[in-house]
Order: sequence, then C-alpha cells, then structure tokens
Amino acid sequence: MRQPIRSVFRGCRLIGAVVMACLLAGAAWGPAFAADDWKAEWESVKAAARKEGKLVVGIPPNSTLRQEIEKVMAEKFGIQVELVLGRGSLLAPRIADEFKAGVHYFDLVILSAQQVMQRLRPLGAIQPLAPLWILPEVKDPKQWWGGHIFSDRGQKFAYSPCAYMLDNVWYNGSVVKQDEVQSWDDLLKPKFKNKIGLFDPRIGGAGRGIWGFVWKAKGEEYLTKLAAQNLVLGKRRPLADQLAKGKIDISIGPTFYTFRKFVKAGLPVKPFPRLREGSYVSVGNGGPVIMAKPPHPNATKVFVNYLLSKEGQDMYSRAHVQATRRLDVDTTWMPSFGVRPAKDNIKVADFHARENQSEASLSKVRHPALAFAKKLFEK
Repeated sequence: MRQPIRSVFRGCRLIGAVVMACLLAGAAWGPAFAADDWKAEWESVKAAARKEGKLVVGIPPNSTLRQEIEKVMAEKFGIQVELVLGRGSLLAPRIADEFKAGVHYFDLVILSAQQVMQRLRPLGAIQPLAPLWILPEVKDPKQWWGGHIFSDRGQKFAYSPCAYMLDNVWYNGSVVKQDEVQSWDDLLKPKFKNKIGLFDPRIGGAGRGIWGFVWKAKGEEYLTKLAAQNLVLGKRRPLADQLAKGKIDISIGPTFYTFRKFVKAGLPVKPFPRLREGSYVSVGNGGPVIMAKPPHPNATKVFVNYLLSKEGQDMYSRAHVQATRRLDVDTTWMPSFGVRPAKDNIKVADFHARENQSEASLSKVRHPALAFAKKLFEK
C-alpha cells in the first residue's frame, strides 16, 4: 500500500505545480491582456463610428479650427463632421431650447462652465465626460499639467483642457511709454483720464474675465476710481481700432487676436509687460460637453478621444491659439501671440488661485463683479 500512497502524493504535487504554473502564467499574461483591452474597444468604436458616418459639433467661431477638424475626422476616421460655429452664449441657448422640444441634433459642443451650469445641466441635457475616455493617454492624469481639471463642482461635465494667461492691457506706443504703467494703480494717473478703453464686462468674454480679476485683486474701491477716469466702454474690435488710431491711449480687455492686423501693419500697439498684480488664468472656450442623447454616440467617443489626445490638443492649440494643459504638447511658441501657457509660467496652485471661470469662481468672483459693473455703468 505504501507505493500507491507515494504515487498519490507525487501526483498531487504534480497537479499543484501545474496549477501554480497556470496561476503564474495568468499573473504574467493578465496585465498584458488587460493593457490591450482598450485597443480592441478603440477599434470597435471606430468601426461603429464609420457606420454612423456623421457627427454634429458646436465649436468656437474659428475658420482654421473648422478646416482642421473637418480634415482630420474625414481622413483619419472616415467621419463627416458638421461643425456649427458660434460663441457659447449663442450655442448653449439653442441646444437647451432644442432639448426641451425633444430635438437631439448636436452630439457635443465646446463650452465653458458658465453655459454648462446655467443652461444645460439643470435640464439634464448633458452626460459625464470621463466614461467616454478610451485612450490611455487621455485617461492618464500624469499627461496633464495639474491632472484632470473640471470646472464644475461635481467634476463631471465641464472639462478644462486649456489654461493660459493673456496680454490684455495694451497701449499706443506713440503716446505712452512702456514703463509708465507697471501696476494697475498707474492707470489712475490724471493723464489717462478719458484715455482708457474698457472691453465692457457686461458683454462677456475677456472683458468680463479681466474685470473679475481686478474686482478680486484690487477691490470695488479701486474699480470705482478706475471708472472715474471716464472709461470708454465698448466691444473689443472698436476699442482696438481706437487704440491703433490714437483716440485712446490704453485698452483693457482686447487681446492679441484683436490687435493682430494692427501689429502686422506696423502700428504702434503693444501689450504692457506683466503688471505687478498679475492677471487671471483663462480656460478659454472650455472643453467638450457631451449631450445626454447624442445621435452619433460612437462618433462622439472618437471625437472626444482624438480631441484630448496629444495629436488633437496640438491641433487645437495651434489652430485656436489657446494653450493646452497636456505636458507632451509644445506651447513655448505661444507668447509671441500674446498667450502665456500656464504650464510654462506658473504653478498649479497659482492656477487655482487665479482662475475665475469654474463654477465655484463664477459665484464667488464673476457674478458679484458683474453686478458691481452694472451698478457702476448703468447709473
């Protein structure tokens, strides 16, 4: 009986060894299989997107951006994309009205937190963004300066792929010297009375952004004194034109985009170097916001993953001149266009202290600053 018992033991040891080998093999191969799961999903989603064949996206009004997106979506993914160009303040109300009427035309739109929170989230018209991420390079927070940053309190809907500062205080070099204004306090000099133009913060955009920053940094007493300089209120393009023609000496709000043609023409319009108090950090037009019931769900996933990839963010930054937070995309060329990328110039803590476009900052900074602007300029 002894020999059979030893045989049984040997058999058990052999079975145990085989089981252990299988477990070790599983441990070795399991991560590899798991690591490749996204590839199969990505190929499947791209194939389904090609069958859908179409995508409807709302983007900022930029013809270069439109051309680049149309080209890459057609050539790279076989998707015809219909791009609706417009400011978020125009696109969001349209999408909200359509949603309330049961119309689901848009798949996604590039929007700021303000429009998302005020117009679309209360209707249930949007869905969380992160579940659509497939590419590891998009999911990995280490690829992004500051990690994944959302502008809504719930960290779900309003993603912020961009972060940068703008040169938004300009002067006419034929009448003002660069060193005459080194601080916001210098704008209170008597010589500048009736000579400062302000992009009306009641309109929105960069005018509201810089007004909110000054409201927070300098306070209402300062803004009251600044308003007493008899500011010339207006939209960005008329103000830039007045500065270039010497009708005003300084403008607050308009940026390089507005002054580009005057700079190319050799007119003496220039931005002041960074003022002592600094400036706010912008997230630009915001990020991709996904509709709750996109007509083309697979094409939507393809677009989101491409847009937030290294290739997509490089395309977006160059076409729209808004600096991405992706660490693997070169943005060192942007200061020549009046854009100072956050990742190249400040710390992440400075971003959180100086941004004023998140849902929290809207209630704490932009909304009370806007109310004060109305009080000052609507007397």
